[in-house]
Amino acid sequence: MKVLVTGGSGFIGRYIVKELLEHGYEVRVLTRRQLLGIEGVEMVKGDITQFDTILPALEGIDAVFHNAAYAADWGKREEIYNVNVEGTMNVARACMDEGVERMIFTSSAGVYGFPNTMEEITEGSPKKPINAYQESKLDAEKALRNLEGMHISIIRPPLVLGAGGRASQIILSRINEGKMSYIGSGKTLLSVAHPKDVAKCLRLSLEKDRKGSIYNVVSFISPVEEIFEEIAHKLGVKPPEKHVPYSIAYTVAFLSEIFSRKEPSLTRFRVKSFGTSRRISYEKARRELRYEPEFNLEMTVKDMVSWYQSQ
Repeated sequence: MKVLVTGGSGFIGRYIVKELLEHGYEVRVLTRRQLLGIEGVEMVKGDITQFDTILPALEGIDAVFHNAAYAADWGKREEIYNVNVEGTMNVARACMDEGVERMIFTSSAGVYGFPNTMEEITEGSPKKPINAYQESKLDAEKALRNLEGMHISIIRPPLVLGAGGRASQIILSRINEGKMSYIGSGKTLLSVAHPKDVAKCLRLSLEKDRKGSIYNVVSFISPVEEIFEEIAHKLGVKPPEKHVPYSIAYTVAFLSEIFSRKEPSLTRFRVKSFGTSRRISYEKARRELRYEPEFNLEMTVKDMVSWYQSQ
């Protein structure tokens, strides 16, 4: 089977490409970046916000992994929507024009927002996005599910941590430099997905999802303090000790988002990510796709730290 991966040169995209190659797929990548050679991969230059550049990439394609996105917790709404909603619909319409019926969409568990509950969050849980990125992913999902004649699977990863990720870089740098603080007690639960597990779930959805369903994908759930302490241990530095009250952190983040001309170091998304609990369930993916995560906390941190120290 020959598949197209949008955003295949990005963080999660590189793992998707590797996963597909390891399982015998022919892979073509649509990318805006300079066409660097990847062994066994056909690279095609294009932009999902430019409809006409997508069509040539779909020739001979059986399925599309749509992974390209404007992933940011702060930025101009129109720019985020142009990529994440309009760009997604460009890919879907191009698929329809070229007779490609199968599409796997990388969405986000951000569509649930941050309900701060110990109850498990399933695919049917209420949707309460808090920023433009999360809202754009939910609106893209709704638009895709309104299309007729397409078989679309939707995968929702939470915070993705692993070698090569921007979030991983920020967390590792701040802990290594002794600048990381807990928001609140540090006991809040963080749902985490390693990018290799995300890629695995995406592939399984192509192979096993017969209806066009929505699936959460998670590697592990852990208290924030255990994650930070494991990172500090692997880095050989002291774990964070400072605690900032949630209300103060949220107020600072809120004001920073309003008045900052560049991306603030603290956003409401980051405060809620580390200061509230989310227990996202992947039971549906386990039951229907036979998905089982390969990465736990220790393996994920080891992967992150090894990459960070090799830079």
